[in-house]
Amino acid sequence: MILVIDGGNRRYFGEDLAAMYCHRKAVFIDRAGWNLPVVAGQEIDRYDLLEDTVYLLAKEEPYGPVLASARLLTTTGPHLMRDLYPASYRAALPSGPTVREASRYCTAPGIGGRGKRLHLLWEIICGILETALDQGITQIIFAANSALLPLALECGWNAKIIGPTLTDGNDEITPVVAAVTPGGLRNVRTLHGIPEAVIQFSRISATTTHA
Repeated sequence: MILVIDGGNRRYFGEDLAAMYCHRKAVFIDRAGWNLPVVAGQEIDRYDLLEDTVYLLAKEEPYGPVLASARLLTTTGPHLMRDLYPASYRAALPSGPTVREASRYCTAPGIGGRGKRLHLLWEIICGILETALDQGITQIIFAANSALLPLALECGWNAKIIGPTLTDGNDEITPVVAAVTPGGLRNVRTLHGIPEAVIQFSRISATTTHA
């Protein structure tokens, strides 16, 4: 299941978001060596401070641990890819009120086994598509590193490369756009054994529920 956290319900999920930020530090800074800001042992950047940032958190059940996460940013204001790519490349990046940027896909550091990690990726992609369809979004853009790129291009949605690959430290990143369509969502579900909708919208605090 995927919990969708936005500006309307974010205050209820402080512990889950803190876990996500800690996962991001462990994966992106401690393991991958990215030069990113750290706040109290958590990887938090300026895009996380935007009111319209949306997070997708993968869990096995509502009050269980966060297993994987991603975020969606609007493209009408500040977003990562606009700032990441040189001005000469930015014109190739789709933007507007019906375009969202996906970034910071991360699995929890303790998740073992390639099969489990891939299943979480497919669930997150389904969650992105379901959320986008619910909100009238037509395109998702993202920067894919060398490991993610073939998976993202071949997972079942209609995705294509939209710009040159750039060197990023010891890795490479490539800009990709994916169309948001019901057919694409069906394909991802069918290819990866996800039989039903994965997202859950909740405005109820886990703490309140257990009280």
